[in-house]
This record gives sequence, structure tokens and C-alpha cells, in this order.
Amino acid sequence: MYVKRSKQKNGRVSISIAEGRWEDGTSRSRTVMGFGYLDVLESAHPDALGYVQGICDRLNAEKAEAKHAVSLEVHPMQKIDARTGGLKNIGCAIPLAYYRLLGIERTLRNRARGKGHKYDVNAVMRLLVLERMIAPGSKKAAWENRDGYFFRSDFSPADVYRSLDFFAHCKEALVAAANKAVSAHHKRDLEDAYYDVTNYYFEIDAPDGLRKEGVSKERRRRPIVQMGLMQDKDGIPMSFNVFPGDTPDCLTMLPAMAQAKRDLGCGRMVMVAGKGLNTSTNIAAITLDKNGFVFPQSIRGTKSPASLTDWVVSPEGHRAKKDDRDGPGFKVKSRLDTKAVYVEGADGKRHRVDIDVKVVAFWSAKYDRRAKRERAKVVERAHALVKDPGAYERATHYGAAKYVRNITFDKKTGEALADAGKHPCIDEGLIARQERLDGYYVIITSEMQLSDERIIEIYRGLWRIEEAFKVTKSCLGARPVFVWTPAHIHAHFLICYLALMIIRLIQYDTGFAYSAEPIIEEIAKMRGVRLEDNWWRFFHRSALSDKLAATVGLDLTRMNLRLSEVKGLLAKARLPQGK
Repeated sequence: MYVKRSKQKNGRVSISIAEGRWEDGTSRSRTVMGFGYLDVLESAHPDALGYVQGICDRLNAEKAEAKHAVSLEVHPMQKIDARTGGLKNIGCAIPLAYYRLLGIERTLRNRARGKGHKYDVNAVMRLLVLERMIAPGSKKAAWENRDGYFFRSDFSPADVYRSLDFFAHCKEALVAAANKAVSAHHKRDLEDAYYDVTNYYFEIDAPDGLRKEGVSKERRRRPIVQMGLMQDKDGIPMSFNVFPGDTPDCLTMLPAMAQAKRDLGCGRMVMVAGKGLNTSTNIAAITLDKNGFVFPQSIRGTKSPASLTDWVVSPEGHRAKKDDRDGPGFKVKSRLDTKAVYVEGADGKRHRVDIDVKVVAFWSAKYDRRAKRERAKVVERAHALVKDPGAYERATHYGAAKYVRNITFDKKTGEALADAGKHPCIDEGLIARQERLDGYYVIITSEMQLSDERIIEIYRGLWRIEEAFKVTKSCLGARPVFVWTPAHIHAHFLICYLALMIIRLIQYDTGFAYSAEPIIEEIAKMRGVRLEDNWWRFFHRSALSDKLAATVGLDLTRMNLRLSEVKGLLAKARLPQGK
């Protein structure tokens, strides 16, 4: 370390202590301690440079001393101190750097002014976000695990639950601050926005508030809430919203789109979503706002136009295409068309408007094989349902009923019942019609100038948002949800959202070379135990842990560290500017 003098544009000289290092063959430096302008410092210390040099010498001496061997006594009969909290996690320094980047602490402290909180709301959020990543569980369990970290968490379990109301109130401000921070620090591709909806269940029987009975993605007969999530092309979240469990998927997208455009100041966006979002209302709103869309179009439903289906399966116009992702057996074709949407006019009536669209159809041998394989399993269950309807109910037939004729379900009990005077039988005609469409996918889009291949590529980006839901439900343990008030439910999903955002940013900064699970596992393993005299010993190191630490400018390879050094590392964790 050395004393650095820097001449500013105003002619004044600033003084600091800097530390040099080699990085990628280039000499770089970082500021360790700043002292402001030299003339101001001289008013307090006549020998200002000598004063700063003395501090620099002391820091260099402490750094040199830290490299010397230290003798520690081992007492064979010493008991484990139950008050020490056991193992502590140093890997949390990695997500903490991203937590700082997102501006969460600054936003919470600004919003907390004048609220009279007798505890640190940021400390609560920090613990809940890290625990959601490292050891997901209840809010009470998070508080019980607070001693597993090197930062202070001086608040009670009651304070944790009180803070949830405050977090829900800060939801939009936190999402907006996070978006602003990510856009300033990372190069975001906001041209395509991916949106989808999923639901989360509760371990309760009777619905109330936000917790309503709806169509569960997991076929659970429990009250649920709906959550809509929007991400950019790289899978970094842009916005989220929570809706009552009985809200149709198609009604959730426009609020998320409005929030993302407001937070990010986006220009024209292309919305990419699943079949459930392909509605007249959504397309009309997107188009009127001069945005674009890429949606899958169903050709298997009873409302699908026969003319569209016939065009899709007709061999005329198909181009064989060798696709690196699908291998041989891939063909594509497209046509310009119109789609009817209905817009409410000044007279309060709905009027039909025809919108120009491009329709892209493709067939994949891989998708064809998968469709046949999956249908075979469902048809097998359908035969079992025909043989013994009483053994199944609405929640347990798992789609088999659509291939069975002459069967209904009791609305109250869900029990499968044969129609009066009729015998259940397999609908062979439906199976044949669906087999005809195996392997075919259809996309409609407003982006008529794009190539067929580019449209397919955009559509396939939906896998990232599907993966995000898997991460929240498995790695982050977002369900079942154990809080029950609307504010607490919103706060719970805000915490999950921030944890997901941190994971996605870590993946982005490591080139998406790792999935979420190994990243979380590495961070959780980076723990240590206290020896004596404030020395700590750490056990875990791998190529991945080294890489994760390097993304936030840290070296976490040392086995033995003083407590002061550990705290210094946590405070030092920062992302390089302009990553």
C-alpha cells in the first residue's frame, strides 16, 4: 500500500491510501482509504502527508504480520461452546456484493426514515434474502439461523414479521431500484421481454384473501396465488406481480409490461409469452402501444381454424432445415396473415380489428417422438380409467379423461362417474387427430420483417423463464407458502424475486456456465469454525468457489482468517465497475 496524490480538475489535490495489484497482466490499483483534499487535511494536521504515511505504514505492518505463523493452543478436554453459534458462512460475501449492487439497502433506509422502526429493516431483508438462497425455509427458521453469518442480526422474530408489511409497501420501489442498478452495471438486452405465469400453493383447505382455488400447475387441490414474472433476454428479472389464485393467466401480463416499461424507460418491446397469454385483449393492447409480440398459436384446440391446421400439415411450402439444436428432421414454412382482435370503441362496444401477422410453422422429428411418447403414457392411463372409473378423480387422472368418452366428474367431490346408460370408451378419433399434428408448432408474430429462424429463436428463449420458476420452487423453496396476509404474501415473493435476481446476475457474470443449483451449493458450503483468539478456519474450496469469489473481487482461498479479516472481506465484496 502507498500514499497516492491525485490532482483534480479544480486544481486541488486529494490524498488517499491505495493498494496495487496485477490483474490479467495489467497493473491496477484500488483505494483502501480516502482522506479528502490535502488543503483541508492540512488544517487539521500540519504534517498531513506524514500523518497519512503513518497510517499507511501501520496498515502495511498489519498486512505483513497477518502472513506470519501464529501458534494456537489445543485443549483436548475443551467442550463445545453452545453459545458460539457453530459454523459461519463466508460464501455469503458473494451474494452480498450483488445485494449492494441492487441498491436494496439504500432504498429500504430511505423509505424507513420517519417510520419509527426500532430495528434495522435492511438487516432483516439481508438475512431473509440470503437464507432464501442458502437454506430456504420459514421466516422463523431464517431468524433461528441468524448466527450462521458474520454480520449482525439484532432483531426479534416478531420484528421479522413486522418488517414484511414494510417490505410489501416498498415492493415497487425495490424492483425499480434493482432495475436501474442492473441497467447501469450490466449491458441489458431489453428488445425482447419474456413473460409467464405460475402459481404457488398453501397448506390450507379453505380459500381466503389472495389464496383462492384455481387451476394449479401442479394439480394440487389447495388454494393458490398466481405470480407473473417478466425477464429480459438473458433471464434477468424485470418485474413481477402477485394475483389472487383464481385470476386467469391472460389478465396478468399487461400490468407487468406497464411496470417494466415505467421502471426501465424502454422503447418498443417485443413480448414473448406462452399460449395462455395469446388473447385478443393482450394483442390489442400490445399493438396499440406500438409494441410487438411473439406467441405460440394452438392448432390442437376445438377453436383452432381448420384452414390453419390444414396449411400447417400440408407438405407444400416446407423447407428442410438442418438445425444444430434439433439435428436432422426439421422443416419450416411461413405466411403473412391477419389476426382478428376486438377493441372497445368510444361507444362502449367491441369492434373487430384485423392485425397483420406472420405465421411460422415448423416440424421437428425430435418433438414428434416426444409427443408420441408422452401421449402413450396418457392413453395408458385412459385405458385404466375406462376399466375402473371409480379409482380416479379429477385431480388424479392427469389428463387421461380427454381421451375417454362418456365420463364426467362430480363437481363437489371430483369423483369420476360414467354417464348414465353409457359405457366409457377410448376416443380413437381424438387420438388420430392429435397424432396428425405431432411434432408441429405454430408461432404468430407482429415482427413480419424477421426471418423464420430468428422468430423461432426468440420463441425458444421462453425456456429461461420456465427455468426461473423451477429455481424459485426448488432451489429457493418458494412453496408451500406459510404466511397468510396479503401484505406478507407480497413480501414473501419480493424476497424470492430478489434472491432470484441475485442468482441470475451471478450466472450472467460467470457466462451462464453453471445452473443455479451448483452456485447455491458452493456458497452454502463455504463455512468455517472458530478456533481461538478470533481465528476462524474454513474448509471448502473448489474451482467454482474461486471463480464465484473472483466475480466480486475477493480471494477466499485462505484456510485461516482473523475475524477482522473476515469482516473486511464481507465489506470489501464489490462488483467491478462496468462489468
